[in-house]
Amino acid sequence: MATNKDKLQAKIQRIHAARMRVEAFVAAGGDLQSREAGPIGLELAEAFNDLLVEFGPSIPEHTK
Repeated sequence: MATNKDKLQAKIQRIHAARMRVEAFVAAGGDLQSREAGPIGLELAEAFNDLLVEFGPSIPEHTK
């Protein structure tokens, strides 16, 4: 079943919000290798993975 336009937009917005959190963290002097960055990185990865599933069950070989 294809994702409708609103759900797709919500997934894209989630990635954008996570990216903005990363940028704000770094701009405030945060270290991406620090323990404090963990939850921010996890949200970014989960948001990306949530969108990635829309592209099907496997990643084409040439993108690895």
